Amino acid sequence: MDLSRKKQAALPVPTSPDSARELTAEYVEAERQIARARLTAEQAIDAVKAERDALIAIYAEPNAQRFAALKAWWEAGGKAVAGKCRSAELAGAVLGIRLTPQAVKLGKGVKVNAVIAWLLQRAAINFLRIKTELDKPAIIKACNASLADRMLFESQGVTIVQTDEFFIDCTIAELPIAREVEG
Repeated sequence: MDLSRKKQAALPVPTSPDSARELTAEYVEAERQIARARLTAEQAIDAVKAERDALIAIYAEPNAQRFAALKAWWEAGGKAVAGKCRSAELAGAVLGIRLTPQAVKLGKGVKVNAVIAWLLQRAAINFLRIKTELDKPAIIKACNASLADRMLFESQGVTIVQTDEFFIDCTIAELPIAREVEG
């Protein structure tokens, strides 16, 4: 097995400001094409979703009413069709009563913090979840404010880094492209 790194093919690097300007123009045009393609696809997706939602709406409201009517029928005596069972097959569907998944519910006026305090008093920590994570913004703020804090963190292998990175800002506003795609 060859574990050597594959080298990237040599890139045609601009050799003058004019060739850099030309390559930048090509880059900007490609970014515009990407934005145009993305917006065109998003508009098509939005149109399909709107069509789907309109079709679903035709059936959803009457079905909600049917559900309510069948639930009332079941509670008023329709459950007799199930005999000793909690559900029954009817017209290709199963109707009945089932238990929802269990959930913890706090009584009226009971606050989560009060329950947590009560559990802590009883040393019942097996009923508590504690998530500990680094507050990175606080570390950055402390290290920027105090050399002593910076040195303390660095002694533990924690450093603050900030690097220069190359960027190209095409300042492509999506609105003009969206108008172009729509028109």
